[in-house]
Amino acid sequence: MILSRNRRSLGLLKIGLVVASVALFLATALVYVSQTRQQAFLTATIRSSGWVAYQAQLEFVKVQAEFAKLSIVPSVHGVHALMLRLEILRSRLPLLYDSDEGRVLSDVVDTRGPTQIFEVRLDQVIDDVARLDPEDGDAAAELRALSAELEPLGEALQTILMQSVAYNQEIFRRERALAQRPGAVPLVLLFISGACLAAVLILQSRRDRIRLGEIGEAQAALAAVEENLRAVIQAVPACVVVIDPDTDHVSFFNPSAATLVSPSLDDPAWPRFVKAVRGAAGEPDTRRWGALTMGYARGPGDIISLRGSVGSVLWERRQQQLIVLVDTSRVRNAELQVMQAAKLATLGEMATAIAHELNQPLAVIKMAVANARRLLDPLPGGEPVAAKLERISAQVDRAKRITDQVRRYGRMPTEHLLPFSLRHAVELAAGFVAEQFRAANIALSIETSAPAELLVFGEQTMFEQVIVNVLINARDAFEAQDGEAQDGEAPRDDTDHQSDAGSRESGVGDREGGAGDRAVRVSIGLEEGRAVVLVQDNAGGVPPEMLERLFEPFATTKSTEKGTGLGLSLARSVIRDMNGTIVVENRGGGACFAITLPTTQASATQDAA
Repeated sequence: MILSRNRRSLGLLKIGLVVASVALFLATALVYVSQTRQQAFLTATIRSSGWVAYQAQLEFVKVQAEFAKLSIVPSVHGVHALMLRLEILRSRLPLLYDSDEGRVLSDVVDTRGPTQIFEVRLDQVIDDVARLDPEDGDAAAELRALSAELEPLGEALQTILMQSVAYNQEIFRRERALAQRPGAVPLVLLFISGACLAAVLILQSRRDRIRLGEIGEAQAALAAVEENLRAVIQAVPACVVVIDPDTDHVSFFNPSAATLVSPSLDDPAWPRFVKAVRGAAGEPDTRRWGALTMGYARGPGDIISLRGSVGSVLWERRQQQLIVLVDTSRVRNAELQVMQAAKLATLGEMATAIAHELNQPLAVIKMAVANARRLLDPLPGGEPVAAKLERISAQVDRAKRITDQVRRYGRMPTEHLLPFSLRHAVELAAGFVAEQFRAANIALSIETSAPAELLVFGEQTMFEQVIVNVLINARDAFEAQDGEAQDGEAPRDDTDHQSDAGSRESGVGDREGGAGDRAVRVSIGLEEGRAVVLVQDNAGGVPPEMLERLFEPFATTKSTEKGTGLGLSLARSVIRDMNGTIVVENRGGGACFAITLPTTQASATQDAA
């Protein structure tokens, strides 16, 4: 744009110079012609000035002739003729100084002074002639006297005529001298100067074209560099935004920025984004770069972490501000996952240590109960005490099973994928949460159509943790449903949870009274040679807006006190490591998690293929 503007300006300048040169050339020619014409007019005027003096002298001679004739033969007719000649002479005198020819003549000889003196005298003579009586005997003498008074006027007119003739002769001599010189020389010189000016303009134009060519090549190279830079910026997986520091108007943004904020500059999200950047940057010095760390709310509840820098750049030949930001939300999520994993690892170690330590007193209690029963058997009436001892022994066994489950769940997984029984792993995981389900009055059942020897590849402990996580989520969903019922609706289940502990020692799959409305069913089967585990509940299901994000890190419907949102994300990673899939859908009034895994037979077939 600037190159075309410069070319247009230079073109207009060249046209202006050419037009000015032509105009000056024509003006000079016109001035030359005008001066020539004026000189010719002046020459004609000078020549006419001699004719004016000659006419005045001629009229004076005629007046004197009339005086002489009238003085010899006086008559009325002669007097009238004399007065006419005197009037004509009187009219000729002002022409000697008050006309164009007279003014030219005045530059040669003084015509005003003598003529004006005789104008007054001539007026008196005219008056005297008008009063003259031709019949009077003294008329001739008076006429001769009046004629004598006008003699000095004749001498003055003769002097003026002679000087005018001499001046005209000098003018004629000079004109002849000038006529011998070539009159075309000024015009030739004028044409030569114009040609030189045109040559200078042509040479300058050629030089300008060469320089414009060089500038065009440089600007083309610069445009190519800018285009490559724009392509690089467009491909950078970071948010790049250019704003005007004076108006905060967004001048440029790349696709990453469009994905982060909005693809339209008219969207109100852009002013909000610029305001957030300004607030996080704290109005830094635009002459140098500064680090920037901020949080940006793309929508209600959608807050991301951004990190980058802001500084001044020359963009589109104007000083503007460049903002470069990278979405660090995933990095932050990974850091939180690591922290949570460290906490969970610590808790697992503590739980394993506690379970190990509890085994010792439980073993002592078991031995004490066995000894007490042996001592009580010979004694009569010891049945009530024996029942109590039996109950104590059952509770010790129950506690031992719990500690064994905790120790197994906290065991460090291996890095090798080994075959294990799918049904056995599901039963162990269900047994780990069975007591919690009984306490929550939730019926947990396991249905299987697959053989007991069905094996899958993986790390059994990690797979058990996946099943436990899904079951715990189902229990929490029922608790959340109860919380909503307490806030507005009546709870679905009014069963008393304080039943006798001994009645809860039945195996997995037992249903307590009133638990039919709160049920979780685990089914194991085979579909097209792959093992399928379904975990179905009737706790209301997953909110539709969370179905697609449920397996993302920190995506959860629970409060921060109840969950971290990492369990299902880790579960998906475990199932992927086993070459399987895990999905969720809402059906049957609740959520259904479907886990699909290759069996050992399918794996062997794939290896053979």
